[in-house]
Amino acid sequence: MHYLDKMLKASGYSSLLRFTTLLDSKRWIYIALALGGIGVTIYQAWEYITFNFKACSPNPLFSCQNVAAWAKYHPLSIGGLSIPYWTTGLFWFPLSLLIGLLAFRYYSEVILIPFLMIGNIFTIYLWYLELDVIHSICPVCLSLYLVNYSLTGVAAWIVST
Repeated sequence: MHYLDKMLKASGYSSLLRFTTLLDSKRWIYIALALGGIGVTIYQAWEYITFNFKACSPNPLFSCQNVAAWAKYHPLSIGGLSIPYWTTGLFWFPLSLLIGLLAFRYYSEVILIPFLMIGNIFTIYLWYLELDVIHSICPVCLSLYLVNYSLTGVAAWIVST
């Protein structure tokens, strides 16, 4: 046992020590992906709030502006509430990070798979909207979908070992 580990254990930080040793490289990848998702979703929120899509609208097929224009008049309706689509990421990725950290802490990583599948099912719905209804793909949204799929892949990798 390393000297610092002995000091932490002697000073009563054994649970912190145990938690930090649990964070192997796979778990750090999960945390980095969740933090990346938070960063991209903050950028997306800024775009939607300012309606400034110059950086992510290179052509009519890949256009955040086209998707945002449609979404502005067709918000997500849940229980009578109208919620802008871009706010779902602001909720989802911090929640994914929190659930991941709790799962790592309590050795229950298996809960991540069904939890993340909820997000994957929602992204299938968003794919349908972009491809079949709007006929335009938001590159920033696409990157968030890929982050969510990657989180699921890393969670499956963690559970499998």
